[in-house]
Amino acid sequence: MSRFRMRAVSSVLLLLMMILCVPALAYAGVSEYQVQFAPVGLNGRMDLIVNVVLSPDTELPAKVRVPLPAGATVVWAGEILGGIPDDDPQREVTLTKSGDGQYAEFTLEQVRIAQVEAELPQSVASGDKVNANLTWLNTTDAGTYTFSVRLEPKIADIKITPAPEGLPQTNADGESLYTLTPLRLEKDGTFDIEVAYSRGGAATGSGGALSPILIIAVGLLVVAVAALIVVVVRQNQSASVESSAKIPTPVSGGGRRSSVDAAAKDVEPENDDEAFTWE
Repeated sequence: MSRFRMRAVSSVLLLLMMILCVPALAYAGVSEYQVQFAPVGLNGRMDLIVNVVLSPDTELPAKVRVPLPAGATVVWAGEILGGIPDDDPQREVTLTKSGDGQYAEFTLEQVRIAQVEAELPQSVASGDKVNANLTWLNTTDAGTYTFSVRLEPKIADIKITPAPEGLPQTNADGESLYTLTPLRLEKDGTFDIEVAYSRGGAATGSGGALSPILIIAVGLLVVAVAALIVVVVRQNQSASVESSAKIPTPVSGGGRRSSVDAAAKDVEPENDDEAFTWE
């Protein structure tokens, strides 16, 4: 079972809750289009996972058309049952050119969720810099689109245009998933995504800023540690004064009769962020 296939299933499960919480849109039987774009995929090429979710009143079997950019190569196509990826039925695909794009057509027999995994030519890389563009053309029926961008781990200076919504979700492999604001595309409507980042380093930039909650937690921890140090110092000073007031000073010899050793313990903030996994 490929990692690519497991991520595909997880991406569907991630968005199903949103689909179930809104009324089905009667746009030629389509509730929603979902597109996950990875500038650097498992084989070094750009990856695409495209889902078409049909409205609940669509009778099965039903033919579905999944839009794809020109030049995309289909890796897998079929139905998503929501269980073990190997159990998802693969379907025979017919590719049809449509304007400057194309679409994959096949038949859904068991469920109303179609998925196509595809690859595009490699993104442009110069040294540690990676730049990738996705020009999307809706070659099928009008409908609501949810685009997301999946980025490799250990990158910095992230810039995603249009800007994603909220904070990214991260899986166990360190990959991050950024979700863009849903939008409606008419037939032949276009949508562009630009992604740029640097390899090596912590994620920073418009698409990967540090969590404000984490920044606040670290700030509060610093203040708490500083306050603890002040309290310990004052207690030691008070104890020293009381000791000198109650204990007679020896006539000869001696010195300090005791000393206080303070041990600092490292305190780590608890990380409450939920890790998002696709595998």
